[in-house]
Amino acid sequence: MQTLAGRVAIVTGAGQGIGRGVALCLARAGAHVVINDLVQERISRTVSEVEALTVRALGVVGDVTQSQDVDRLVQETLHHFGSIDILVNNAGIAVLKPMVEHSEAEWDAVLNVNLKGVFLCCQRVVPEMIKQKRGAIVNIASIAAFHYTVPHVPYAASKAGVVALTRDLAYEVARFGVRVNAIAPGPIETPLMASALSPQQKEAYARSIPLGRLGQPEDIGEAVVFLVSDAASYITGATLPVSGGTDLRVLNV
Repeated sequence: MQTLAGRVAIVTGAGQGIGRGVALCLARAGAHVVINDLVQERISRTVSEVEALTVRALGVVGDVTQSQDVDRLVQETLHHFGSIDILVNNAGIAVLKPMVEHSEAEWDAVLNVNLKGVFLCCQRVVPEMIKQKRGAIVNIASIAAFHYTVPHVPYAASKAGVVALTRDLAYEVARFGVRVNAIAPGPIETPLMASALSPQQKEAYARSIPLGRLGQPEDIGEAVVFLVSDAASYITGATLPVSGGTDLRVLNV
């Protein structure tokens, strides 16, 4: 069912991983999708996959930490499609090591992409949604905002910030017909995971998950489709864990 037919969605960090999965799920639901990423090659690949689903796609290279790039992303979307109905703030990075080993530059980089990037994109898109008195935003957080997972304090802090930003912004814009929610993924099989965990660690991680498998990017994508659809029209300010049950227990016993 094309529940999002004709709607226009921006997905940041959509060249690979979760962002690509979200873009493809939105396209299958009928949305036209704007693919943002830092790397043109990744954008082009996702654009081709989206267009193969018989909807329109636009690729925009840009850095979500740079206000001028975010302004250009919004303006190009409006120029090509005339409106912005959906925003998915997915772009994110992580550095895995104990807090005392992080440099100040690493802290700044993670917080800039994961939290400042969400702020900038929301700040630029929300006025357009207020004008049209409708819109749905989904911010990609993490179960790391609530639970210890692996050593990555800046990442966990940034994702906790995303949850708080989501809640407060949802309250601010609800009266304008704009909904803001978050998804907190658990372990998802992405290039980021592949770079962080060995195959043996990945296999052990999968065995520890109550549902018995690693998540796939499309698992997050389908949850996004639900949250931005009319089926979720009475949901705002919520953070939905999509984790295979990883967040349900502290000890594996």
